[in-house]
Amino acid sequence: MKELYKKGYTQNRELSWLRFDERCLEEGADSEVPVLERMNFIRIFSSNLDEFFMVRVGSLQDLNQVAPENLDPLSGMTPKKQIRKICKETGFLYYKRDQIYDCVCRDLRNQGIWLKEWGDLDSSEREVGRVFFRDKLRKSVSVQFFTGWSNLPVLEDKQIYFLGELNSEKEDYFALVSISADFPRLLTVKEEEKRFSEVLVSDLLLEYFEELMLPFEVKGKTMLRITRNAEIQDSDREELPKNFRIKMERLLQKREHREAVRLEVHGDCPAELRDCLVKATGIAKSQCFISRSPLDYKFLDELKEKVPGGFLRANSYPVYTPRSYPTFFGEKVMEYVQKQDIFSSYPYDSMMPLLRLLKEAGENSRVQEIRMTIYRLSNPATIADYLAQAAENGKRVRVLIELRARFDEQHNIDWSKRLEQAGCQVYYGSQDLDDYKVHCKVCQIVLNEMGEKRYITQVGTGNYNETTARQYTDFSLITYNQKLGKDVSRFFKNICKENYFKDYKYILAAPQSFKPEIIRQIDREKARGKKGRIFVKVNSVTDPDVIRHLSEASNEGVQIRMIVRGICGILPGVPKRTENIEIVNVVGRYLEHSRVYIFGQGKNERMYISSADLMTRNTEKRVELAFPVTDSKIRKRIKNILLLNYMDNVKGRSLGSDGGYRKKSRKGEALDSQKMLMEEVMD
Repeated sequence: MKELYKKGYTQNRELSWLRFDERCLEEGADSEVPVLERMNFIRIFSSNLDEFFMVRVGSLQDLNQVAPENLDPLSGMTPKKQIRKICKETGFLYYKRDQIYDCVCRDLRNQGIWLKEWGDLDSSEREVGRVFFRDKLRKSVSVQFFTGWSNLPVLEDKQIYFLGELNSEKEDYFALVSISADFPRLLTVKEEEKRFSEVLVSDLLLEYFEELMLPFEVKGKTMLRITRNAEIQDSDREELPKNFRIKMERLLQKREHREAVRLEVHGDCPAELRDCLVKATGIAKSQCFISRSPLDYKFLDELKEKVPGGFLRANSYPVYTPRSYPTFFGEKVMEYVQKQDIFSSYPYDSMMPLLRLLKEAGENSRVQEIRMTIYRLSNPATIADYLAQAAENGKRVRVLIELRARFDEQHNIDWSKRLEQAGCQVYYGSQDLDDYKVHCKVCQIVLNEMGEKRYITQVGTGNYNETTARQYTDFSLITYNQKLGKDVSRFFKNICKENYFKDYKYILAAPQSFKPEIIRQIDREKARGKKGRIFVKVNSVTDPDVIRHLSEASNEGVQIRMIVRGICGILPGVPKRTENIEIVNVVGRYLEHSRVYIFGQGKNERMYISSADLMTRNTEKRVELAFPVTDSKIRKRIKNILLLNYMDNVKGRSLGSDGGYRKKSRKGEALDSQKMLMEEVMD
């Protein structure tokens, strides 16, 4: 298993992740996508790349320091070799982003919005820029002077800086300039009927940098941005307090000073200045990237606010309102679910059933307790408000909130304080930083029905986040099934005591039973040979044990269909290894995020929805749930959604045995699964 890469049907997870990000970028080049949405895909690509370097490259740098000979089980590469390959691929992606950004700007210009560079401005537009610099911009910048590269100030993570090398009697005299975070990023230099000319404020500052530095002469200048390692090192943990919430707050402060993992510089940066920056920041030269397109895409929000509503509507996706459950009018959710399970497919269906359930529970005299796990919340969060109201109404509310949800740590710390103040009992799962993150999404209402406990249970594949529920495809199931409810009740009691290694009768829970049962189900289908069927939809596949068992099942003739959005460590179609495995994905308006596991067919079919991907971190290092779906009508709807995703020939791509993705050929009618699901009429 450790040498799985020698079998020829696996690939490196990091390079696979970059190919997913590239597919997001390619949506920016699709002329069938509205032009403002194309710019947004460039922003998504850039944000994803930020996180990739902060997390994945950061982890590889740490691993290279402690175990440089460690081999990736899927590719056989050392950490150093992986970083080298990543940087080579990333350099090409920067070039590709530059080309696509230019193309999108050209198409915006054809629609009446001109994102201009300084050289494109006419005399009147330059005058507007000059006045703006004189009256507003120069008063809003922060300037730091320093002598010698050894005195380079600490550069904040993902902050845009402007660096100038100055002529002075002192050798190596420099100026570092930054703009406050709340300052506008875009300036309108001309507004005519149905035409707007805009310039990036960063470009404006770079143009007027010499004037800002007077009386000094500027020898060289550039715009730059640094990305820092977001992973926590053992040395960061020394002398931390016992209080877990305070411990996390201290660690977040340390993150701002971790080592650099990437340096980005403006395309016109002098080579000598770039080399000095690389040396001063302690970063490898291969991890310095040149960009001719913007380093930051926050200006897009401002652009959308500036343009007329007609332009915005014509060049964005049509507004979509999620469907409301039609049978709820005049009936409470708590009453309805006792007759029939409630299934929601976000973002096509509204989150309202879950929100109404929590609101009703907080006001219902029969409700004894509300239990919930939280990984990420929106801001503001109606869910948190309803939990707080329930506690204030005298209900017992127990919330397990994961403070280690990456990049939402401070957000969750703040919510934990607010929920505690409202009277909720707040748990943090494991308080050992190396222990199991609680990643599952489950909520339970405990009722007193004539002296006996009854349970309404909700489980989801995605976060309790009202914002992302309109952007990510996820499933939510609310049920009054008491067998499942009792299992989930035991689960809550266990995780509040940090007792993770328990088996349950119906649900699968990682780190104990999820992975063994998934492998057992794969092997069950393997025993059925060509009659075996496996259909999986996940975000990522990297667990070597699961990959090996999938390959073995394929060799026995099992038909395996997989929808894998992002990282995919297994390669399909490899002779005598994965010949019966087909893998597709969909990159479209919404981020595919639901996880579904289907084994067998007909009476032998078993279906689970889950918060867990087939990654080792999910199967062995997190607290996850997989929930059996028993309602035949809901099973049918889930399978229909998966089938549409699988057959998508507009936004769908197929993974080849070489690791490359190819758009599906359109045979017959075009099938855009997300568009069809938006147009779906519910019974």
